[in-house]
Amino acid sequence: MLERIMERYSDPARRARLVWWLWIVSTGFMLFGFAVILYLVLT
Repeated sequence: MLERIMERYSDPARRARLVWWLWIVSTGFMLFGFAVILYLVLT
C-alpha cells in the first residue's frame, strides 16, 4: 500500500494535481463550515 502511494507521489505532475485536489476539497469544507456557522448565528 505504501509503495503505491510513494510511487504516485514521486511524479511531480501527479503530486501537483494531488495537492491541488486536496486544496480544493479542504477549501470547500471550510466554506461549507462557515456557511453552517453563519446560518446558525443568523437564525
